Amino acid sequence: MDAGIAAVLGAVTGSISGVIGSIAAGRAQREGVRMTVRSDHAKERHQPRRDAYKAYLQVLLDLEARLVMPGYEDSTPAEEMQLRSDLDARWIDVVLAGPEAITIVGSAVRDSVDYMIAHMGECRRLLKTWVEDTPEEDEDEFEAARQAYEDAINEAREFRSQLVDCINIFGGSASRILDIDGTERRRFSRWRMRRKKRATTERPPSGES
Repeated sequence: MDAGIAAVLGAVTGSISGVIGSIAAGRAQREGVRMTVRSDHAKERHQPRRDAYKAYLQVLLDLEARLVMPGYEDSTPAEEMQLRSDLDARWIDVVLAGPEAITIVGSAVRDSVDYMIAHMGECRRLLKTWVEDTPEEDEDEFEAARQAYEDAINEAREFRSQLVDCINIFGGSASRILDIDGTERRRFSRWRMRRKKRATTERPPSGES
């Protein structure tokens, strides 16, 4: 090979290597900056989220303690209203703290808890029907009212078991979110993009079975 050509090729190769190195270094630097920004953002959101999740869990734990059997005492309309008010207030804090993943879990938990509070009111009404509104002289009706109330109380026991599951699910989800330090997102995004690209490539052409 002519010495002049070899020198030119060597210079070009060196230039290309330098450009590639600069691009790689630039990408690494940008990713480092992004990672730092995400990490700082995660730290800023950590304490508000922790406070919101903790307060929401406390409402759930208070309700669990309220449903302890035996020894359960029927609720009052004022107590049911207060339980709903506490639940809604803490739920708003969770929604504002985010992220979306915890609001999806928290919403399902909130719907379940709201139904439990409604059932507490149903137990109260059934007790009134049994004790105050049903004459003891009508044995069949009196026994039916008593049985309806006992069935409702037994269902409340099942609700308490479901509430424990709700507490564990929300608590576990909250813990995982609080563990995020801002360095995992990029890796997950790239994995998701590769997976989407592979699924698109492997998809059969339109019209093929």
